[in-house]
Amino acid sequence: MLPAVPTPRQALIVRSGLRSRYSLPGNRLPLSGNRLPALRSLSLGALVIGLTAGFGSTAAFAQDLMRPVESGPIPGQPPAPPASTDPNTIPVAFEADNVQYDKNGDTVTATGNVVLRRQDQSVRADKVTWNRTNGKIFATGNVRMVDENGNQVYTDSAELTDEFKTGAMQNLLLALREGGRLAANSGQRNANGDVTLNRAAYTGCDVIGANGCPRQPTWKILADKVTYSETMQRVSFHHARLELFNAVQIPMFGVTVSTDGGSVSGFLMPNVGSSASNGLAVSSSYYWKIAPDKDLTTTGTLFTNSAPMGELEYRQLTSKGAFQITGYLTSSKRTSIDDITTPDSENALRGYIFANGKFQLDPNWSVTFSLRRATDRTFLRRYNISDDDRLRSMVNVERIDQNSYLSIGAYATQTMIADTAQGQIPVALPVIDYRHRFNDPLLGGVFETELNTLGIQRSQGQDTQRAFAKAQWSLRKLTPWGQEVIFTGLVRGDVYHSSDNDLNDTALYAGSPGWEGRVVATAAVDVKWPLVGAVWGGTQVFTPRIQLVATPKTKNLSIPDEDSRSIELEDDNLFSLNRYPAMTGWKTACG
Repeated sequence: MLPAVPTPRQALIVRSGLRSRYSLPGNRLPLSGNRLPALRSLSLGALVIGLTAGFGSTAAFAQDLMRPVESGPIPGQPPAPPASTDPNTIPVAFEADNVQYDKNGDTVTATGNVVLRRQDQSVRADKVTWNRTNGKIFATGNVRMVDENGNQVYTDSAELTDEFKTGAMQNLLLALREGGRLAANSGQRNANGDVTLNRAAYTGCDVIGANGCPRQPTWKILADKVTYSETMQRVSFHHARLELFNAVQIPMFGVTVSTDGGSVSGFLMPNVGSSASNGLAVSSSYYWKIAPDKDLTTTGTLFTNSAPMGELEYRQLTSKGAFQITGYLTSSKRTSIDDITTPDSENALRGYIFANGKFQLDPNWSVTFSLRRATDRTFLRRYNISDDDRLRSMVNVERIDQNSYLSIGAYATQTMIADTAQGQIPVALPVIDYRHRFNDPLLGGVFETELNTLGIQRSQGQDTQRAFAKAQWSLRKLTPWGQEVIFTGLVRGDVYHSSDNDLNDTALYAGSPGWEGRVVATAAVDVKWPLVGAVWGGTQVFTPRIQLVATPKTKNLSIPDEDSRSIELEDDNLFSLNRYPAMTGWKTACG
């Protein structure tokens, strides 16, 4: 055995399958001029991935999930080794306080803060021994491993072959970058590549309190054995139990997690609840990961006072966007919306469907849709799905560029209110809005135009169609004294047609049947004078503002009002020329 040569730090770069020189700064090993015998394949990637990150969401210290862990990369790492010209070689940088080579035993031993590095993966240990005869590598003493994703493994010792086909670790703790931890008394990698952990524990809870001290997790999964499949990228828990508050244990069956951050097919945790109308409810769900971009969840619910109910949820991500569809179906008696405990009809198929999605067809065009429909008005509340008093469905096609906006949409609403007739609820089709902005070359302002049309249909009420064209010019100026002055001029023409006006419950909104038209003209000046100063221990801004608006008398009462029935007076629209939700809100403001 050669004596260790004490130097501040010693470095070795190993390339798989190549003969490498071993050198020390300012020293030379007495090897009679011979090169250090060719080192066998050393893959730090396999050390970190195959045995540690290979656990993915698993590993270490079953008896101490609360063990403090470090953050950041391993300190004292050697510089990254130069890239190899041979794609079959894996360069590894290696540093240690002392290095010994036993020519007779054909072993290399590094001691004292040993650090191995391969790209973004690293291993630290008190001692690393490599036996070239049998190809085994031993890392012992405060072993810490960090993979390229930031996951950390702590262990007392690790045993590997040079090809990492088999191996073992003792007293393991894996601290995931996302915050979860998995611990085990021991672990080994089998010849088929699978990893088995014995007497393991896993938790996703924070085990460090606000004061920085360790604390018991609220829940953790205990298992006699945990198996990691390298080919499937899955971790399975065998004979597992869910432990709550470090006391109560609940048996769990078929628990599987993914090591690649994705989802895993399997049964979800059951849900138990109760209600006055349905009694005790127990639901169970199965999640099916069809592909990386689509999944399906089926749920069955059993009730003590009602028939079973099924639920289906499908989700998919496409190259242009995403969508999801959720449906409920059962057979039960409808109940009164005022008294959910008393059925008032025979059994019938009842259900609810909800779907939505958005697609970005190109940088300018997009499509958004939403569908919500129920078989009756009490279904959602009876089964605690939703308390909404209306269900809105819509589809909208939009085009947006630097200076224009186009929207083509349709809207329909289903009422859930008992005393509201569905026939009085309007369907808006089509709803078209087009706007274009021009830079004013004459005065330096902004010139905007808008075209808008709306069709309102009711099966038992008034129908209205309208269209308008608008042109608006605005100019913003700053005076030498700091006032901001905005000049605005607006001209708009409207055309309306309505029928069945006598079915409108509010005469003020009905207008006159047939064709009606009007012209709206407005001129406005808005002046703001921000004043800034140091007052009350800070900097204060006080902005007096005045607005003058002039518009001629406009015919309004003969125009059907479908747009401006509710005023929106907020601090951000107090000085708006139009304070109504729709662009046509001139009835009260200008009348």
